[in-house]
Amino acid sequence: MSASKIARNKNGDDLLKVLGPLAHRITSNDWQVYADQAGYERLIRGEKEGCSVSTYSLLRPSIFAGFKQALVASACMTDTMFYRLFTAQGIVLKPVGGRLSKDLRYLKHEHGDRITILYAAEEAWSKRYRDKRIEGEEATVLDRVRQAVGALVGSEPFIWMGNTDLGNDFFAQVGADRLPNTPHGLNSYQGHHNVVVLSALNPPPAHFGFMEGRGISGEEVRTAHYRTAAYQAVMRCSIRNPADTTLKRVVVMDRDTAEWLADLFPGAAVEPLPGMGVIPRKGKAGRPRQHANGAAKAQAHRDGEKRKLLAQLDLINATSLATGRYPFFDQEVRAEMREFARDDISLREGDSVTASPTPSAPPLTCGTAFGSIYDSVPLDHVDYEDDDAFVAGLLALHERVVAKADAGVFSPAHFDPSKATGTGRGLDNVTHLRGIWLDNDGGDLTHAAFVDLFPYLRIVVWNTASSTAALPRWRAFIPTSCAMSMDVHALILGQIERVLNRAGFWGKRQLEKRPSIKDRRCHGFDESKFNAASLFYLPCQPKDPADAFFIDYGDGDPKRGPLDLHQWIETCILSLRPDPEPIVPATSATTSSRITVAQVMAQLGEVRQALAEQTTQTLAERRAGWIAEAVERWHGTAVIPGTGHAEFFRLGAALHRAGLDESELRTTLYAEAGYARSPHKRRGEIKGILTGLRRRGTIGRAAR
Repeated sequence: MSASKIARNKNGDDLLKVLGPLAHRITSNDWQVYADQAGYERLIRGEKEGCSVSTYSLLRPSIFAGFKQALVASACMTDTMFYRLFTAQGIVLKPVGGRLSKDLRYLKHEHGDRITILYAAEEAWSKRYRDKRIEGEEATVLDRVRQAVGALVGSEPFIWMGNTDLGNDFFAQVGADRLPNTPHGLNSYQGHHNVVVLSALNPPPAHFGFMEGRGISGEEVRTAHYRTAAYQAVMRCSIRNPADTTLKRVVVMDRDTAEWLADLFPGAAVEPLPGMGVIPRKGKAGRPRQHANGAAKAQAHRDGEKRKLLAQLDLINATSLATGRYPFFDQEVRAEMREFARDDISLREGDSVTASPTPSAPPLTCGTAFGSIYDSVPLDHVDYEDDDAFVAGLLALHERVVAKADAGVFSPAHFDPSKATGTGRGLDNVTHLRGIWLDNDGGDLTHAAFVDLFPYLRIVVWNTASSTAALPRWRAFIPTSCAMSMDVHALILGQIERVLNRAGFWGKRQLEKRPSIKDRRCHGFDESKFNAASLFYLPCQPKDPADAFFIDYGDGDPKRGPLDLHQWIETCILSLRPDPEPIVPATSATTSSRITVAQVMAQLGEVRQALAEQTTQTLAERRAGWIAEAVERWHGTAVIPGTGHAEFFRLGAALHRAGLDESELRTTLYAEAGYARSPHKRRGEIKGILTGLRRRGTIGRAAR
């Protein structure tokens, strides 16, 4: 049955009712539908095991074609996924004006000084973290939250929202009213002044990966799914009524959400939830550097990294797909690439087997062969003809009956021994790579299951010399659409490993570093061979010929082909976040190759001192940035009629969160009052601001 007939379902079939919405999106020109490749292939092959398939559908702007005007209504519009995805496509969404604007109940929230927002944890909230046990106790983090909320509200009534796995009697207090999980528009709870949001509303990990491929960061996804839902719950209480002057308390589960809400309610205080004590942390103490335009910065960095990687492909292959659009950009990228760096040494005869690749002479080799793992001078570079010829060569080698040590070794990297001194086949000798090679030492992942995860790639697998039927070990070769740089090679391997992780398979190093992983299946790939300069034994027969196998997954399959490097860069599923700047310890002045324990301890002490100084400096810079941001905002709003009182209080709260003590806060507020329309009135409010902050217990305790 065709998808269009399923979508129409003219006979009202119950099964087609379930499939109808998906079929409608598939057949509609206004939707883009994506499917998990491995699941989709299993489904169309009719396999019963693991045959479920996940789809993601994105609405196209064409849905509004033919309309002169379209109105889209939403709270927190700029934080919605609709807004993020449409503006990323160049669609301009303008705020409404005129009568529609006047009819809105809120354009911005006032009276934030009546609100205290309390947070339970520094960590991002999730069900896994919620159910984590506190060290040395039987209680979980969620148990501690329940106790802390009970002590906070006492006998006061409050409303709360939580996941469906929490019973309606989760809170034992009388007066605890549960909100529905979609509380939008409810007005019946405006008599409550306390609200607690327990919900963990994170989408599945695969959802994050899909949205990252669309240029939407994890933080943007969390805000669109979780924080906007928390806002809707908060707006059910008396905060909804601007005329209600009662002090209100809002309890959310993590600090980032508390500060996001505080930005919506100028003047609101942000404090930790009393009674939480010491609870587990996911990582090191401290918060990452925050930027007001962090999403834009992250996207700009991501786009820049992709442009560099595409330019590297151009330089390696003498093309101009990316560099042609950016004059002189190729030279900037070339200057940073190790592939084109060369030690200042004179060439010696015999150092180089083939000429180094240059833009005028693109590389035509697909790797380097060596006699053994101990050789530094290559036997030869293998000329690239086409994928079929290369795979045929591997198959011919596989027929050999030789010892492993005599099989020879191969690297997909082209090594130029004349590029660097002291090494003939190190990273500094690499000029380019072609193809992806992987070495599986035996794990829980079969080669058939591995190939199934990449249904559109041609993957060739064969046994190693030590492989047996009981303990199969194998190597894999994936042809690529062109030659690549070391950076692109690392990016491709990173994405392959990410796909394996999402399927529940992990490397040995990953399992050692992350004991919290519940499904501890090992993929078996040798992670040390992810290095661009790695060597792989060439194919040969195993000890028992009955255990031999050589399978070309892609031979005769028109859907499978080489890995398209340009496409994998453009749709990268990795975050491409900038790496932190490394701390380089002072180099030792000694020329001895030995180092004593005392010297090691001294160097560690220097590193610790450098870390402490950097932390102090970073904190000072962050505080200075927070102060400057708060002052700049005040200068922009101080002259607006009717906003002076609220904005001046917001300034005080922001300065206090930046770390100013009471004396510094009083001095700064007195000076900044001079920028107001009524400086005398603002200075008269300073004492009340300090009293209010002191009464909430926040003076002297930075909330950031």
